[in-house]
This record gives sequence, structure tokens and C-alpha cells, in this order.
Amino acid sequence: MRQSLSPLARVFGLALLALTLVACGGEEAPSPSPTIEPPPAEDPAPEPAAEVAEPEGDDEAEAAGPRAETGFYVASLEGEEGYAAGDEGRFAVRFTGAGEYHLNSEFPTRITIEAPDALTLPKAELRGGDAAEFTEEAARFDVPFTAAEAGEHQVRAKVEFAVCNPQTCIPQTATLALALPVQ
Repeated sequence: MRQSLSPLARVFGLALLALTLVACGGEEAPSPSPTIEPPPAEDPAPEPAAEVAEPEGDDEAEAAGPRAETGFYVASLEGEEGYAAGDEGRFAVRFTGAGEYHLNSEFPTRITIEAPDALTLPKAELRGGDAAEFTEEAARFDVPFTAAEAGEHQVRAKVEFAVCNPQTCIPQTATLALALPVQ
């Protein structure tokens, strides 16, 4: 989907172009005359770079928590205090716009859920039509699962959506993680 520039953006762009032309005086810049540079003095051989250890695991995975908040949105994963092995449980993925931003229901919203083998999800990828609620103010996706065994099972959700204000729409991505306690 292609969006055209707002009238204000067009006026700003034209004004910037006019200022650039005035500042340059309409003259072409003189071309540089060729010069011959002496070869650089020989530097001593560079020291070998120290090996940098790569961090183990995915930085994004370690940084993810059950809530993410920016100046554009608030997103969260919300679960219950406890679940029973073998029973269907649910957790929610929620997000809202922040400040002057609202949600864009026409954006191809996608939520990708990663769960351990002990959890069965009917759907690991959700779209806007799967939402229990989706308005300009808030979105909520209820995610059902069944745990095969007791324990604390971590789920991750990558949430892709867009927020808008009267001037622009901005795609957003939030990565969230939540521990589900199963007894």
C-alpha cells in the first residue's frame, strides 16, 4: 500500500529545495583540479585485532519481557497465575497506541508465537482477523494452549503492527516473553 505525502510534507520539501537553490546561488561548483598526492608514509603493521566473543543466545530473547513500552505503543503478554497440565489455558497479547498514536487496523498485523515442545498451540501465527478485540484504541489476541507437563514454560511473541497519528503511520515490532506456570 503506497501512501502519498501530506500537503504539509510537500510544501516543506519544496521550501527546502528552494532554499538549497538560493544557497548555491544557481552556480555550478568548480570542479576540483587534479593533484598528485605523495604516497602515505609507511605505518607500522597494525596489531592483530583482539578476538571478540559473540554473546551466546539471541540478544532479543534475553531482552524480552512480558511488557514493552515506547513513545508509540504499549504491548504486553498477560497470563494467569497457574495452569493445569492437560487442560486448555489461555494467555493474552495486548497492545495499544501511546500518546497521540492509535492502532491501524488495516495494517497486516501479525503475531508469531514460539513455545516449547511441552505446549501445544492450535495456531502459532495470528493475524488481525484472529483478534478477540481490535479497535483504534486497543487490540487483544487470546492465545489458547495445552501443556503436556507441569513446569514453567516460556512463550515468546513477536508482534508486528502499526500505529498512526494524523500525519503518519509507523510500523512497529515488539518481542515479548512470558513464563506460564503449569502444575
